[in-house]
Amino acid sequence: MAQVVRIVSSLADVDAALQDLGITEVNQANQVRFQLDERAPLQDAAEIGVRTRPGRHGFILVNPELLECKSKTKRALERSFNIMINEALERIDQEMLGVDASISELKVLVLKNDNQMPHNGPPLVERNRGVQHVIYPHPPFPEDPSFEHGTPRERVPYQPAYGTQQERDEAAARDRRAQRALWHAKLCILEARQSILKDKRSEMMSKMRVEFNRIMEEPSDLGAGYAAYEFPPLA
Repeated sequence: MAQVVRIVSSLADVDAALQDLGITEVNQANQVRFQLDERAPLQDAAEIGVRTRPGRHGFILVNPELLECKSKTKRALERSFNIMINEALERIDQEMLGVDASISELKVLVLKNDNQMPHNGPPLVERNRGVQHVIYPHPPFPEDPSFEHGTPRERVPYQPAYGTQQERDEAAARDRRAQRALWHAKLCILEARQSILKDKRSEMMSKMRVEFNRIMEEPSDLGAGYAAYEFPPLA
């Protein structure tokens, strides 16, 4: 009986061919040869590779070079993918460490009482002192009002600092409220960033793994021949 050559993409194809040909005994191995499909999925080719080795008594694989190319491609992609994932996760983890530390610090700061609050801004005795400012609403002023000008006697006046202790105390209280509000705003921003980073980490792992498995499992020209496996690298 002339040897039959069957094109296969997986071990399931091999089993189906043997069943179709009624081959159930080892001594019937010379009745069929197998040819690996050029578009065999990398995962299926790898499973065939597990059952394939140099020998005389099995079913001959007529294109072992193709199987080797498929195997090399799968190994190269797995290595590059794992390096990329590990480096990406490390970057996210490092970023999260900094965010976590800042959140912890801000949670302490927002609980400070008035006596523990630092003083910010100029001395209280100088608060609100400076050149007089005025508003030019439109109307009645034109859209682009002219700069004021005049003689030296008409220069813009200065206004004095707060003159009473109550005004100075109120200014200090506003400073404390402003500081707490700023700390709280930063805390909210960092907590949102923390949540995004956690979601990003989880989503990246999930989506990248799904995509990688798809590449491994679908028929393609991956490994159909030799290729430059390391360049360009996954980044």
